[in-house]
Amino acid sequence: MSTSLTGPLQVIGADVLSSNVDAAHTLGAYAETTDGRGFRYFLNGAVDTVPGLVYQGKALDATNDQPAGGHAVAASGIGSLTVTTTANLTATKDEFAGGFLSVVVTPGQGYTYKIKGNTAATAGVCTFTLEDPVVVGLTTSSRIIVAQNPYAGCIVAPATPTAAIVGVAPGIVEAGRYGWLQVTGPCAVLFTGTGAAGKAVGTLSGGTIGSAAPAIAATNIIGYHMATGITAQYALINLTIG
Repeated sequence: MSTSLTGPLQVIGADVLSSNVDAAHTLGAYAETTDGRGFRYFLNGAVDTVPGLVYQGKALDATNDQPAGGHAVAASGIGSLTVTTTANLTATKDEFAGGFLSVVVTPGQGYTYKIKGNTAATAGVCTFTLEDPVVVGLTTSSRIIVAQNPYAGCIVAPATPTAAIVGVAPGIVEAGRYGWLQVTGPCAVLFTGTGAAGKAVGTLSGGTIGSAAPAIAATNIIGYHMATGITAQYALINLTIG
């Protein structure tokens, strides 16, 4: 299977502050410095990254990607490498390449498939080609949702995140280029609010875009203060995004 497990990525001599025009690794690949800080490989969106800001994946599209109840599909038997919607959506060719398809209504619910590519659609049906074959056959009763790779087209996290948080920029990665986001270990992060050493730090629920804040209900914990956090300054946070 093309998505078989492999060992940790070994990157020798690479600089976490470097960027590339062409992908050097798989999106989401994980690597560590010798001091234990962890980084994920990503594709930047349309604006240069800013060091110390929190980043998320491309905002989810509830109409075309993940409608309530999921997209209806045509039957797709065990071993098939394609899934075709019967519901209409809009997508550019291979927009979801490297992303994921989830079966949300049985038959086949609970399985996640990596997407190899997709056909273009303009308010029409769309065919998704999978990296690995269908395990449990889909019927016209099955429903699916899709998502782009969370590390593709990343943007600064808005005041209220609209996609999964993927990391903090350790430096500048130019628009449309590949590079690294820090996900674990000590990291300077823009902070909103007042935080104390050892206390949990979460995603923002309002305030300055790209900043972290004291963890409260309904926000995701992204790390813990290593020192007192002062609003509008860059706190030193032990990230646990993973």
